[in-house]
Amino acid sequence: MKVGDVDVMTVSEASARYGIARKTLLTQIRRAKLPATLSGHTYLVTSAAMEIYVHERKGRRGAASPDHPQNQRASAGADRPAHG
Repeated sequence: MKVGDVDVMTVSEASARYGIARKTLLTQIRRAKLPATLSGHTYLVTSAAMEIYVHERKGRRGAASPDHPQNQRASAGADRPAHG
């Protein structure tokens, strides 16, 4: 949607468009890593802010990444036989 000349979207719309979890985006907004405006009970982010956010974090490992240490520990036990 447009507000004036600026393209804005809700956090849910940004999540769907950019493939980033809604909870992650809300956390980044609260940490002031992603600029947003609160409109009633809904955060709005600009397309420009999302593009910058995605570009700055491109290639960074997150917990959702298969090569994140947290996931390597979980998958390391996957080939072990079950106890019992």
